[in-house]
Amino acid sequence: MESQDPQDPALPPDLTDRVARLEAQVAWLLQRQQAAVAPQAAPQPAAPNAASRAPQPRPVVRPATPRKEISPVVWIAGIGASIFLLGAIFFFRWAIQQGWVGPEIRFVLGLLVGGGISAFAAKLILGDSRRLGISLLLAGLGTLQFTFRAGAMEYHFYAAPIGLAATALVTLVAGALAARGRSGGALTVALVSGLIAPIVFSQGGHHEVALAIYLAVLMAATLAVPYLARRGGTWHGARWTALLGVWLLLLPTCAEVLKPDAALLALLLVLHLLLAGLWAWLPRTEETPGTPTVLWLVASILATTYGWLIWKRMDLTAETFALPILGVAALNLALVKPLRERLDGRRADWGLLALTVGHLALAVPVALAWRWVGPLWGAFALGLAWASLKAEDSDFAEEAAALRWLAAALALATTCRWAFHGGDVLFFSYRPLTPFLNTVFAEGALASAAWFLLARRGGALGVLAFLALEVTANITLAFEASRLVLQLQTPDVSLGYSYGPTRAASIAMTLVWALSGAWQWIRGLRMEGSARRALMAAGYVWMGIASFKLIAADLSTANTPLRALAFLGVGAIGMAAAIVANRKQPGSAS
Repeated sequence: MESQDPQDPALPPDLTDRVARLEAQVAWLLQRQQAAVAPQAAPQPAAPNAASRAPQPRPVVRPATPRKEISPVVWIAGIGASIFLLGAIFFFRWAIQQGWVGPEIRFVLGLLVGGGISAFAAKLILGDSRRLGISLLLAGLGTLQFTFRAGAMEYHFYAAPIGLAATALVTLVAGALAARGRSGGALTVALVSGLIAPIVFSQGGHHEVALAIYLAVLMAATLAVPYLARRGGTWHGARWTALLGVWLLLLPTCAEVLKPDAALLALLLVLHLLLAGLWAWLPRTEETPGTPTVLWLVASILATTYGWLIWKRMDLTAETFALPILGVAALNLALVKPLRERLDGRRADWGLLALTVGHLALAVPVALAWRWVGPLWGAFALGLAWASLKAEDSDFAEEAAALRWLAAALALATTCRWAFHGGDVLFFSYRPLTPFLNTVFAEGALASAAWFLLARRGGALGVLAFLALEVTANITLAFEASRLVLQLQTPDVSLGYSYGPTRAASIAMTLVWALSGAWQWIRGLRMEGSARRALMAAGYVWMGIASFKLIAADLSTANTPLRALAFLGVGAIGMAAAIVANRKQPGSAS
């Protein structure tokens, strides 16, 4: 059947329109079908998907914070302020010599000049020239302090405490200016003025309690600035000036305090530690304080040191000072949770745990005899290593890492203590020790146990712990075997024995190393991976050391029975190791 032309005049008009629409629809459907089949019929290059064709948003490039370079005007202003202070000093001295200006006029001029410079500096700090204002504020406060000192020390218008009070009042006004302008530099200048004032107005004598109270008031007053301004985390200059300045002035105070005032000064020292903590951590704002852990670390260590100075001034027994040390350790441990919330993280955990462990380790030699230091350090190391393994099995991976490194540090300290203590006792001491029942063996055994737990973790620390374990454990066992032989050779321990081990004791050490090497080699055959290689290598090393020592040292000085015993012992160990290895893994004994 032939298709009809839609323009054929024989067709009715309405039918013509319907046929035209129908043909248009068929053509549209054919186009869609061809478009769908075309990619499957012929391979075409992969077209980018819709996501890639869509315009990608440009990455937000945050402009780097421009580094604020110090303007030459600030340098010139600072140099000019210093020169102005020197000029004022020389001018007043020259005026005194010439008799041109009397004491009253000079005092009033000093107040006017210092007050005028300070007022102009305050205007600049509250305006747009903050750095220039800080430089001028330093000159203004210095001029006022010099004037107050001259009125008290040279002109005798008033007593020195009144001059100190006037300086403190000016410092308080400068602190209020720093709070109003939210300026850390202005607060630093105010702190410097307040810290220098006791030195400037010092008249000698014992005023330790008064100085401690003054410094506490100064710390509390200046501490109100960041709390009122709700910022200060980046005011590193002000925070370090407050901490170091106050604690440097407290050093001679604690060292020279009289016995009747020592107890009150001890309480004030606790107050200063709390104020230092407030300076380190600051209030909770959007601004996170910088270097808080380091500030608290310095304050905590200085507080413990100064507390010991006061303790000696009170003539108390040294052993009882362990109680304040334990108190500081408990304080650091109690701060972990609140400071984790304050800093929105665990950045302070490491420092606080280090301070806690350090104070606990310090309390040991203070409370007990020094011979118990090593064993208790080793016990602490073993406990921390065990806690780190338990923490890894829970949701405290960060704490586990911190505990692991703390355990390694204490284990290293215990190992060093064991090395010096044990070698000195074995080779250079007449005093015999009971084998396996002495502090030297306790140090070595506990350190070895801690290194063993740390070696199980793997990684770089695990490798170092394995090496330390090999040295500590094998030498500890060898030393105790040597002591046991010496004990058997000299039953009457009251007689003691001479320097160094005997020939038999030396051969006993060799046999211990041979046994250790053989056991580790056999143990390594039963394991897989890196543990197998490590144990087998350690076994070869210790058996090699035992063989070399047997040939080079022991047999050169040993008599015939000992020589035979040494050969028999080492040979038997080697054959037994080969037989056991052959039974465990047939065909691998060679």
